[in-house]
Amino acid sequence: MEALTAFDIRSYGKVENALNLIRDPEVFLKADQAFSAHGPVVRFGWPDWPEDLSRELGERVADLHRRTPLLRPIPPNTEQWNSIIQGWRSDLESAKAIGEAFSSCFPGRARWVFSRRDSRGKIAATAFVEALGNVALDITWKGIFAAPTDSVSASDRAALSDAVERLSQWAGRRINKITEELRGRLTALYSERFRGLYVFGSYARPDAGIELPEDSDLDVALILSDFENPYDEITRFSEITSDLSLEYGLLVSLVPLREADYKQGRTNFIRVISEYAIPVK
Repeated sequence: MEALTAFDIRSYGKVENALNLIRDPEVFLKADQAFSAHGPVVRFGWPDWPEDLSRELGERVADLHRRTPLLRPIPPNTEQWNSIIQGWRSDLESAKAIGEAFSSCFPGRARWVFSRRDSRGKIAATAFVEALGNVALDITWKGIFAAPTDSVSASDRAALSDAVERLSQWAGRRINKITEELRGRLTALYSERFRGLYVFGSYARPDAGIELPEDSDLDVALILSDFENPYDEITRFSEITSDLSLEYGLLVSLVPLREADYKQGRTNFIRVISEYAIPVK
C-alpha cells in the first residue's frame, strides 16, 4: 500500500523526527522524504499482504497524520499524485497470489508482500520469507524473475522454484489458456498445413505485463505451409477467433502468414513483428 504527503520545506527536520516514530524495517513500513516538481513530499509504503498487517500499518500512517499537522495528505489520482507515482499502483490481487504461493512453499515463513502494478500490467513486488530474506519479483504473463537478497539453501532453492512455477501459472492463466486453445483448434482445422503460432504486438513487447488495457488486442501470427489468398484463411478461422474473443473478453487478432515468407522475412511487416514474437508451444 502507498500514501503520499506534502509538507513545507522549512519543516524538514520536524517531519523527519515524526517519520522516525513509525518507520519499521522489519515489516517494510517505509517513510521516505523526497523532492518533486510540486515540492517536498513523503512517500509511505507498507505491505499489501496479509490483510490484517496491511490494515494495522495503514492505521499507523493515518494516526501519524492526525498527530502531525505539518503533513498534508495528497489525494490519490490527482495531478500531483500521478506525477510522483508515474503509473504504478498498489495491487492487492497480485499480492494475495504471491502471498498464497509463498505460504504454500514456505509454510509458516512467508511474512509479507508488497506489490505494485503499472499501466501495462507489469508487476514489481517484494516478498519477505524468514531465513531467506527479501525476494524481489518481476512478473509478466510470459514469465517471472525472482531474485532473493540472501544466499539460498538447497531446500529453499527447491521451494523457491516451486513458488515461481505457481506464480507463473497464475500470471499466464489468461493468455496461455487462449493461446493453448487457439493452437489446438487451429491444429485440428489445418492438420499438416499448420506450422505454428507466434504472439506479436503489444502482448509480446518486453514491457507487457499480465493483462494489458482493454484496448490492447492479442495479436497472433498463424504460420501455414502455404495458401493462395489470406482472406480465404481469415474466413476459414473467423469462427474460432470470434468464439475465443467472446469467451475470454479479449479480441484475438489472427494473421495468416506463409511459412517461407516468415522464415525469410520477406516483408517489412514480418520483419517488424518477428522482433519480439513469442512462439506458442
